[in-house]
Amino acid sequence: MTTITQNYMPNAIRTGFLRNQDDLIEKLIPRRCMVVSVGMILTGAIIPALMVFMLLPVSLPLGFVGFALVAVGGTLALVYCGEI
Repeated sequence: MTTITQNYMPNAIRTGFLRNQDDLIEKLIPRRCMVVSVGMILTGAIIPALMVFMLLPVSLPLGFVGFALVAVGGTLALVYCGEI
């Protein structure tokens, strides 16, 4: 029969290390609501840029859509961050 080998780290240190690693991973992964709000800001900024490069037709409604996306996305980002 083979013997069971123990891990080289004691259990208390290993548990504390894993807990710190889980906290770090939770802090690095963005929340879904923040991804949506920043996505709205980026989409609203890209629409006028595409109009400048003549990939979209230059029109007032598209300009308003871009402005609205930036305004709503910025407000949502501030609300989700806790600033408002």
